[in-house]
Amino acid sequence: MRVLLLCHGLPPDSVGGVEQHVSGLAEALAAAGHQVHVFARADLPALDQGAFVATATGNPRVTRVAYRWQGVDSLDATYLCPPMAAALRQFLGERRAAGETFDVAHVHHLTGMSTDALGELAAAGIATVLTLHDYWLFCPRGQMFHRREEVCETAAPARCAECLQATFPHWLDAANRDAAVARIQDRARAALRLPQRLVVPSARAVPPFVALGVPAERFTVVENGVDTQRLHGIELPAAGPGPLRVGYFGTLLPSKGLHVLLDAVLALPPGTVSLRIHGNAVPYHGDESYLTRCFQRLRPGSDVHYGGPYTADELPHLLASVDVLAAPALWHEAFGLTVREGLAAARPVLVSRIGGLQDAVVDGVQGRVLPPGDVAAWRAAIAELAADRALVARLARAARPRARGFQAMAAELLAVYADARAAVAPAT
Repeated sequence: MRVLLLCHGLPPDSVGGVEQHVSGLAEALAAAGHQVHVFARADLPALDQGAFVATATGNPRVTRVAYRWQGVDSLDATYLCPPMAAALRQFLGERRAAGETFDVAHVHHLTGMSTDALGELAAAGIATVLTLHDYWLFCPRGQMFHRREEVCETAAPARCAECLQATFPHWLDAANRDAAVARIQDRARAALRLPQRLVVPSARAVPPFVALGVPAERFTVVENGVDTQRLHGIELPAAGPGPLRVGYFGTLLPSKGLHVLLDAVLALPPGTVSLRIHGNAVPYHGDESYLTRCFQRLRPGSDVHYGGPYTADELPHLLASVDVLAAPALWHEAFGLTVREGLAAARPVLVSRIGGLQDAVVDGVQGRVLPPGDVAAWRAAIAELAADRALVARLARAARPRARGFQAMAAELLAVYADARAAVAPAT
């Protein structure tokens, strides 16, 4: 098949979970004999916004398009990006003129890509699959995690209006916030009607979209893959002696629950646990206080180490340096890439019983599934593993088969692509 992948970034420029997912999918599809072209947003400061350039000409082929959110003057403008919609239209026209047509377009995230991209693909007669990695289409914060640091179950308009006004006070006030929320939700419903197939990495991500009015039968669950080949060579965790090495991997955000993990670890006797934290520390919608709030918990002698951001190439070494991986998320995370990477590296994982994370492990078999935000429960689970290294070893041996690779994921997605293509009449 001739597959176009669209994403808001791509390694090495951008190394978030979705971007790594798209990179792995592109390589797996190409390895299986399909022709792949990736169209990805990038900063590209030397280019005008909307200009694009080929950065890889093999298979996968990569085109990067410049967009830096210049001129964004409203919440609506974070969704509708005219230079990007025009860039995609031009790109599709140029590829068609060059004889490169696409059987299917697989859209992965539209932040900085324009929700109008879906309309451009429809106008070009290209069958479209949209994977919903989070809730950004109707929640500008992306995670359905309220400004008050409370998880949201649905996008209730009044609750959204209050949250978004506090998040974007330079754009929203009491007079215009309700109308803004209505536009966001209407735009999301219209956008979600355009793709022939909607994909989610976990069935647990579906209910908020159904509450928005999208029929449940429109969704197909395809669990994401990880780079198992790169991680399967990591040896089992060390049997001790010394403290249990617990790893946290991922962006440092309130919704990810690092503060819960810190409180649990710091409640244990000294020498029990060494906590290794790896990931980006970024402002959370303008709030730069979270890292300070986390590290203010530390006391002299706390065995807590922050390693900062890491690259994909560094991940195997970092996973090998911990015994257990913890993901104490507080939001309805749709998948949890780092959890599956930990499993592939034969690391037991501790996850919150929320969103798609709870599907990563069978409680007591590859790790533990714990109540989100419950410091006492997290403390007890960590203490149990620290005291019983034989249990750690048993969980580790069961962990690796739980993660699947990009190839298995790509095979499932190809069936979805074929269904989407069959639903679209050939362009005239």
